[in-house]
Amino acid sequence: MTYWQLPPKLNIPTDLLEFVGDPLLAQLLVRRGFNTLTRARAFLDPTAYKPAVATALPDIFPAVTRIKQAIQRQELICVWGDFDVDGQTSTTLLVSVLRNLGARVHFYIPDRLTESHGIKLPALKRIVRMGVKLILTCDTGITEHENIATAQAVGVEVIVTDHHDLGETLPPALAAIDPKRLSREHPLHELPGVGVAYKLAEALLNATDDSLLDLVALGIVADVAKLTGDTRYLLQRGLPILSQTKRLGLQVLIENANLKVDRLTEEHIGFWLAPRLNALGRLGDANLAVELLTTPDLSRARILVTQLEGLNDQRKLLVEQVVQQATQQLKQNPSLANYKAIVLAAPDWHPGVVGLAASQLAERYGKPTILIALQADNNEIIGRGSARSVEGCDIHQAIKTQAHLLLNFGGHPMAAGLAIPPDKVADFRRGLSEALPDVQPTEKELSIDAVVELVQVSANLLNAVQRLAPFGNGNPLVQLGCRNLRVVKEAIFGKRNEHKRVMVQDEAGQQREIIWWQGAAESSPHGAFDLAFTIRHDDFVGGEAIQLTWLAARSLEAPSITVKPELVDWRKLPQPEIEAHKQPAAMIWGEGILVADMPLLPRHNLTPAENLIVWTAPPSETVFQQGLAKVKPRKLFLIGQLPPFDSPLPFIGRLMGLLKYAMQHYDGEVNVEQLAAALGHEARTIRLGIDWLSAQGKLTARNKDGTCVVQSTQQTANHAEATTIEQYLKTALAEAAAYRKFFLSVPLSELLGKL
Repeated sequence: MTYWQLPPKLNIPTDLLEFVGDPLLAQLLVRRGFNTLTRARAFLDPTAYKPAVATALPDIFPAVTRIKQAIQRQELICVWGDFDVDGQTSTTLLVSVLRNLGARVHFYIPDRLTESHGIKLPALKRIVRMGVKLILTCDTGITEHENIATAQAVGVEVIVTDHHDLGETLPPALAAIDPKRLSREHPLHELPGVGVAYKLAEALLNATDDSLLDLVALGIVADVAKLTGDTRYLLQRGLPILSQTKRLGLQVLIENANLKVDRLTEEHIGFWLAPRLNALGRLGDANLAVELLTTPDLSRARILVTQLEGLNDQRKLLVEQVVQQATQQLKQNPSLANYKAIVLAAPDWHPGVVGLAASQLAERYGKPTILIALQADNNEIIGRGSARSVEGCDIHQAIKTQAHLLLNFGGHPMAAGLAIPPDKVADFRRGLSEALPDVQPTEKELSIDAVVELVQVSANLLNAVQRLAPFGNGNPLVQLGCRNLRVVKEAIFGKRNEHKRVMVQDEAGQQREIIWWQGAAESSPHGAFDLAFTIRHDDFVGGEAIQLTWLAARSLEAPSITVKPELVDWRKLPQPEIEAHKQPAAMIWGEGILVADMPLLPRHNLTPAENLIVWTAPPSETVFQQGLAKVKPRKLFLIGQLPPFDSPLPFIGRLMGLLKYAMQHYDGEVNVEQLAAALGHEARTIRLGIDWLSAQGKLTARNKDGTCVVQSTQQTANHAEATTIEQYLKTALAEAAAYRKFFLSVPLSELLGKL
């Protein structure tokens, strides 16, 4: 259950109200602890903030002295980074600064799949053989005691710049620059790796260099750094620099993401730019990111961005597969969800995306989640896992209690990585669960920053809220509340019909549209309710258009008893049509098959009805729930016949036939959702089928005003791409078949619990 925390009445200082000129903004500032004019001015205006000096960082003086010495002696310096965006931008920043100072520089970012984070001995030996005399780490190294000692022993000095949590002792490096060595109250304490790199550059140059702040902004947002002190200040300064970046690679990346540079925000970094760069570190070679961010060659930048786009598309598909397979594991073995943390492992998961999938599951189930990819490593199987946590639960400390079971681990309170032998996973799951009760969050709380009327929702309100930006960790989005609303109408949208537009109306008749992301399968409130929402610019519409996003709703009326549909089990009847004919008023939902004298309706033609007969087993729980949400039946009859398209050959044959028909009669225009219903599958599976046919040279496919248009072609097949897509397609078909099998065998009591 979620507890709504409404804003208390606050005393607003007169000088603060006069300064900001808006009562709501003044209220929001005070609620966030900026209750004096001096603090509020420094929070809102970066020119009024006094940043901390770089020399406040521990070990900065010996580091600067040694780097300058290496430049003077023309010793080869290796900048050793990390493969996430924070590591990529840190590496780029230090390489750029050192090159400008005339240093001989080499950079190295480990491979995520074969090396993982940190300094590994095989790569270290290669670096030493190159003649490197000084290693400068960024976003890594603070716990690399053994290999740093090895480097020092062979005459290679190491300077560590990092921001991760400290070990029990510092590594034996020449310098260990980590803001976690400062007090928690220090304005530099929350710097990410790129922030530490920037401060080191500031000390080296004995001046600030604003041209580096586009990199700093990228790294801060991508690493979800806490936006306090200098971290917020650097992001405030960096966003305008990013909007006007001189880096060709970033210009092409922004252009490819279809972003408007005149309104580039932290949200665009978090949802559009960072995922593309992260895909390179997750699925490819992150060293190419440094090349992208430093290249003066526009053609090369375009080639690299094209690679990023392909990897990002692949990343989305892999994440979706891991989430579905992990969810299926929990369905098949529900006891795994009873632990304090969800810990799952599988051999066919890509270790580069398990962290993203774990984030989705942690949010869905409200508990820490660790997903482990089992893969071969030097003729043995190693589990490489990523953990994501929930508010109030320090997953890094919990994992630390199980260190005796792990090969290695590291991370933050909200995220961590680990390596584990497969035979230790079950013990790890139990031990971690025992370590978590004291930090497990209890009741969820929704904090409302301000209650407003619908008539107040305007450009003025948005402008007041936006003055608190940039938002993120430590400065969350403003959550507004509106009282006594009713739903007027709603409509489902999205590539997979997963989202919902809800038109709400207040007592005065004022109406507003709210976007409910991932809300298609959820039931909208009945009767009067309070709504929590956020407000932002609508980038799709442009101009001064406003977009409101649904957060939560609570009913104002006495809770009605939710009557779940009565279930009637016809799944084992040899001739279900006999019983179906006895229900002439029932709506019959069936896809992928034809039944004589039986008016089967596909999912997109379903409408509210008292009785619903589910003739064919749906391909997934999502499709099943969306169908029920449309019909809202009081009585549900289950038959669950199997469509004949759950294996590749029949599926591709039928899909190709439908596409040929569309090319002959509709100029190749097809509705992917209707194709999905015709074959009894999810829309993503149809897209995979079309992509496979395209890779085989059978046809071309393009988007035209949101519609898929296919045309016949005689192009040469791309067999490598076709093979990759074929594996994804087979997985999607197998998942649909597995869900149908579950649908046909699950006890009614368990199925009823999911409705």
